[in-house]
Amino acid sequence: MRGRYKKWAKPYLEEHPDLVLSSIQKEDPFFQAAPLALEIGAGKGDFVLQMAQKYPETHFLALERDLSVCGIMAKKIEAAEVTNIRVMNADFDRVHDSFQGLKFQTIYLNFSDPWPKKRHEKRRLTTADRLEKMAKLLTENGEIRIKTDNDILYAFTLEQKVDKVLTMVDHQDQYVFDESTDAMSEYERNFRSQGKAIHRIVYRKIQ
Repeated sequence: MRGRYKKWAKPYLEEHPDLVLSSIQKEDPFFQAAPLALEIGAGKGDFVLQMAQKYPETHFLALERDLSVCGIMAKKIEAAEVTNIRVMNADFDRVHDSFQGLKFQTIYLNFSDPWPKKRHEKRRLTTADRLEKMAKLLTENGEIRIKTDNDILYAFTLEQKVDKVLTMVDHQDQYVFDESTDAMSEYERNFRSQGKAIHRIVYRKIQ
């Protein structure tokens, strides 16, 4: 997600080190004391905030590469006084190596940039090599849960050869929202209000 530049975002993020991480410190009690979940491309934080409220026993790491959007998310989390979320303004490709040693029960990809042009497909977050990197960060039986409205990204993801590390346990062309276990991002609410089909894929780590 990209938003208009917010000049306040950078100083705000720097002024809140208890919420916003500049790097991963594996000895941080936040990563040791509870089950972990990761959202890559967390946007303005609607999804992760709802999930953190729904699952207070889980600690959520929200990764967002756009600085201004990350600032909006951090402000929203602080205002809600939710303590089981940490935020990072970072790109997965740049920081995934620093996650080694952490184990996430679930990794969420919600409405990732589809990069619809053929020449840009290597930039898609669901390429086989990126999914394999995510698989290495999962706990035993951990899952990657993907939602998108984009037909091209959905078809592309289904074609990725990741069967050595992941098994596809669910894929739905028209995903029926499950309020008991799921949450909606701003994108999903908007798309559903327009009557768009939401696609969903769930991978599980192979032991």
